[in-house]
Amino acid sequence: MFAHARECAPAECCGLLGGRGGAAASVYPLRNVAREPLLAYEAAPEELFDAQRRMRARGEGLVGIYHSHPRSSDPAPSPADVRLAFYPAAVYFIIGFDERGDGVLRAFRISEREGCWERAQVEVAE
Repeated sequence: MFAHARECAPAECCGLLGGRGGAAASVYPLRNVAREPLLAYEAAPEELFDAQRRMRARGEGLVGIYHSHPRSSDPAPSPADVRLAFYPAAVYFIIGFDERGDGVLRAFRISEREGCWERAQVEVAE
């Protein structure tokens, strides 16, 4: 995810995480086709559907959605991120970069229906 965010910067990147039992096993980078990719993300529909087909073929489910806020050292969901959070069971990851250029990862549970978000506790295994 960090490599994808770096290669797309200064534009936002986006992608999916597939896995089982809430544990992510696969990363599916997607192309950002938003009108203003420096300020927002929108996954290319054909890539989104292809990633979901590949997940099913691997016996995976959607466990996470990621995107970047490349100019933020403490990324948090924007109002648009909340409004477009259509997968309440997924963990939403946002990648930012600190002053040194090191990647910063934050995880959130977002409720589009309730219009709110909260930090999520996740364990990162390398």
